[in-house]
Amino acid sequence: MGTGIDLNFGIAFVAGVLSFLSPCILPLIPAYLSLMGGTSIQSLKESGSKRRGAFLNTVFFVIGFSIVFMVLGILFSTTFSLLSGITRIINIVAGSIVVVLGLNFIFNFWKALNFEKRFQTEKRPTSAPASMLFGMAFGAGWSPCIGPILSSILLLAGSTGSLVRAIILLSVYSIGLGLPFLLTGLFLPFALRQLDKLKRHLRTIKIASGIFLVLIGVLIILGRLQQLNVVLFSFAYRLETWGAENPGLARGIFGGLFFLLTLLVAVFYIRKARKQQNNIPAAADEPGADETKNAARSWWFKPVRMFFLLLFLSGGILSVTGVVDFTAVISSWFLFQGI
Repeated sequence: MGTGIDLNFGIAFVAGVLSFLSPCILPLIPAYLSLMGGTSIQSLKESGSKRRGAFLNTVFFVIGFSIVFMVLGILFSTTFSLLSGITRIINIVAGSIVVVLGLNFIFNFWKALNFEKRFQTEKRPTSAPASMLFGMAFGAGWSPCIGPILSSILLLAGSTGSLVRAIILLSVYSIGLGLPFLLTGLFLPFALRQLDKLKRHLRTIKIASGIFLVLIGVLIILGRLQQLNVVLFSFAYRLETWGAENPGLARGIFGGLFFLLTLLVAVFYIRKARKQQNNIPAAADEPGADETKNAARSWWFKPVRMFFLLLFLSGGILSVTGVVDFTAVISSWFLFQGI
């Protein structure tokens, strides 16, 4: 079982992100953030101090639902451990359930699975403990809503045969679900614009989630997850060996990739900046001229834009100079997941 958890980590994280993007959570993200901040979403956009308070409460909100999910993982793992003598049958049953849940995501033939119980409250959680309790209520009350994805991870956790692995697996799932919450709270104005764009693709996201679940279910039935782990380990060792034999080429390739990403991001931002500048009124005394010019000048200094530019640029410099060996970093990451 030493290599049985690494691929499951990735599966659990993706499942958490898909849960965040589900039609029953994504449209209500602004409402949740408003609840965490104890004020309107417009006030959060305009006030940095209120956003910091809302972000802190969101951290405890995420901790709250993570606790509930980990407890569910413990219950599933304990139940499965009592049936360890029929592992093959358990894999077939669990995998079949996951396949049915995935197909229902796509075709919606089992209406009972669409049941959801939302936690309602008129009182806003204005403190960290209250936010954590609200997160626990979220985890319990919304479990039916994200049930197909969450159930798949719980079945996967139970089939690992280890209580510790089940806890870790549900922790990774919680990270996948909670990280977008935290990033949305951290970069609120930018994130809300992106979420509005995603809402148009909820049906596509739901179908993709269903296909994801079906594939995982088939792998559980066939017992092929460990074989995929072997492929990942083989790739890691080959990458590590290649990097050691060709250090200069490795630095150049990874450095080039980072610089290319920096260039693509810069071009994208420059085009958007020029488009914004084209909207500046021609006459200096026209209404809104000064405000638009100031917005255009400060456009580059927004945190999200600077973060990605500096991230990719720093990666290229660190790679080319040999300060960071990205072949070793990637291969070590793959190998570490199997421990």
